[in-house]
Amino acid sequence: MSGYSIDEIHVGMKKSVSKTITESDIYTYAGIIGDINPLHVNEEYAKNTRFKTRIAHGMLTASFFSTLVGMSFRERMPYIWGKLLSFYYLLK
Repeated sequence: MSGYSIDEIHVGMKKSVSKTITESDIYTYAGIIGDINPLHVNEEYAKNTRFKTRIAHGMLTASFFSTLVGMSFRERMPYIWGKLLSFYYLLK
């Protein structure tokens, strides 16, 4: 299994993930979470904002942190999330 063990992690390490966010990604994410804010899904509306174009949902981009953590460690250390986020219920 690839990835790092907890003993191999040190201050200053860098890791990255790359993904081109597509129009389909934006619409799929918007549909899943129900956030159809025109800033994300309506180009005409977004042209008149400070961004001048549609932007991706902040939590969509933040979710790549899960990819970094989940795919970077040998043990897949789910307990790391307990240090960062609190999940009260499982979604099945």
